[in-house]
Amino acid sequence: MKEHFKTILEAFENAGIEVNTAEFSITEYSLNTDLSFKFRNIDEFLEFLHLTSPSDEKRAETIKNILIEEGINPDSFFYVNFYSPKVAEL
Repeated sequence: MKEHFKTILEAFENAGIEVNTAEFSITEYSLNTDLSFKFRNIDEFLEFLHLTSPSDEKRAETIKNILIEEGINPDSFFYVNFYSPKVAEL
């Protein structure tokens, strides 16, 4: 596992948030939170999310389209700003 990924996973652990339940936004800049991380390109981000097999192609394409819609080059760096999932109030 990449050292960068270990740092990210430690931040999630410290925040008490599970990676697979976290929501995120993708921007060209950091939101300067403990869960805002820079990725070199979409391939690195997909590797972090474990979306590298052919069966993950649809989800990977969705993420790529989000980048493009935001005007972010998928082959360039970007920031992913994670946050805890919103809980519906009763």
